[in-house]
Amino acid sequence: MNKKIATAVLSASLIAASLGGYANAASAGFKDLNNVPGQAKILALHDKKIVNGVSATSFAPQSQLTQAEALQLIVKGFKLDEKTQTDALIALNTLFPSVKEDAWYANAFGYAYNNGVDIPKNVNPSAKITREQYIDYVMTGLQAVGKMPAIDVATPDIADLDKLNPEYLDSVQLAIVLGIAKPADGKNFNPTQEITRADAAVVLYNAVEYLDKIAADLDGKGTYQPGTGDERTIDILPGDKSSTGERTIDVLPHEKPASTPASGSYASPANGKFFSTGSVNRAIEEKSGKAAKFQVSVTLFENGAPIDPQSAKGKAELKRLQSLGYEIGYAKAWTYAGNLQKAEYTYISGTFTAEQLQAFKASTAYGYAFDFASNGDGSAVTSQNGAVTAPATPSLIAD
Repeated sequence: MNKKIATAVLSASLIAASLGGYANAASAGFKDLNNVPGQAKILALHDKKIVNGVSATSFAPQSQLTQAEALQLIVKGFKLDEKTQTDALIALNTLFPSVKEDAWYANAFGYAYNNGVDIPKNVNPSAKITREQYIDYVMTGLQAVGKMPAIDVATPDIADLDKLNPEYLDSVQLAIVLGIAKPADGKNFNPTQEITRADAAVVLYNAVEYLDKIAADLDGKGTYQPGTGDERTIDILPGDKSSTGERTIDVLPHEKPASTPASGSYASPANGKFFSTGSVNRAIEEKSGKAAKFQVSVTLFENGAPIDPQSAKGKAELKRLQSLGYEIGYAKAWTYAGNLQKAEYTYISGTFTAEQLQAFKASTAYGYAFDFASNGDGSAVTSQNGAVTAPATPSLIAD
């Protein structure tokens, strides 16, 4: 999957303050933060001069952020303005027509864009930013800083998951599982609600804190070691796009209806269509001319949306495939759930020859994706009867 934040400064005067020094009140001077969730985190960011108040005595925790303020906060929080720029900060209005090159927020847009923040071309700098888009900025900003760990995550239990914009789904799910964000009321995420200054600051604090935690596990070579010595490359990142620019989805064998199985990323197949990921195709090429079977996860899609393998539709389609003689059924592996705790998941697993995968008998009601399943740490699942469960030569990046 492929790839972004904003200052808690909510007004033009506040932004000017963050850039020029006005409103740098002592943390204890804010009189409107009492009983505000995350008060200590907000004050910690203020002490680091990442966020400011709207005055010497007010933080305005319930005010909303604009797009420009959000990007300014991301730049400051992840120190994107300290990173070497590969492109000149020029012609921003050709990239974003509504962005004025002489505006106070121009540099924030430039730094964010040049560091990989995924900013929509039609962005309106003065428009309020929603919770889901802010999270997407934060998570892609986190990735821009670099060295994100490769982990598979279980879909969090969110009551209004179906209301999330598919463009932001990956980022929101990952942020919740990693403890960077949480549902607004413990159950609903309220994705289209405008995010408040207080909530935005807390999310940023959590993201920076998470970045510090994983930095301790980096081996200095860009790989991540979760206390076991296992080296892993990135296989789940928010906002990925394919080589053609098409938005792709996380492929995780354990995910529920709103997501999909397997360890790589790809665009969802249309009904009646099927395909194998790069890892599977690579393994098939490696075994060309040899008698081999490939043990893969089978992800079902209906109208582009993944289906829960244990739902009524999933069970019925599994039964149909078994009646066709395919060696296919349910299998289990483990993944990371909330706070990176291990959790078991169930997915559809099939053992096929290369010819069966290439001439798969698809139903016109569903799309199918074949990939090698994996555990949360990236390790392959247990092979059955000597079947291939991963290519001999792994890719340096996710497929």
